[in-house]
Amino acid sequence: MKKYRVLLTPRAKVSITRIVSRLEAEESKTVSQKVRRGIMDTIRKLKTFPESHEVFEEISDEKIVFRRVLKWDYKIVFTVKKDVLEVVVVQVYHGAQGLQRIIRQLKP
Repeated sequence: MKKYRVLLTPRAKVSITRIVSRLEAEESKTVSQKVRRGIMDTIRKLKTFPESHEVFEEISDEKIVFRRVLKWDYKIVFTVKKDVLEVVVVQVYHGAQGLQRIIRQLKP
């Protein structure tokens, strides 16, 4: 079984930090840490079979295919570089965020 190296872009790291900070302020530290662990566990699991996840059609094109995986209300957007066995997480966002905003952020 192939194992991919999983990387996070600076944007993805900032997104996770903002999610955790918001939850800590609005809910509790316990909730924020549970969500952080859940998101990070899901990201770590991308090292095996990352291409089994849904293609994010709205921003994918012939040059780059974006995929997404859901963890609770959060969507993790990533690309797969098969030639170097890398998964690059490019964004993590709450499902309530407008799809158009995410498309503007990620579509070249």
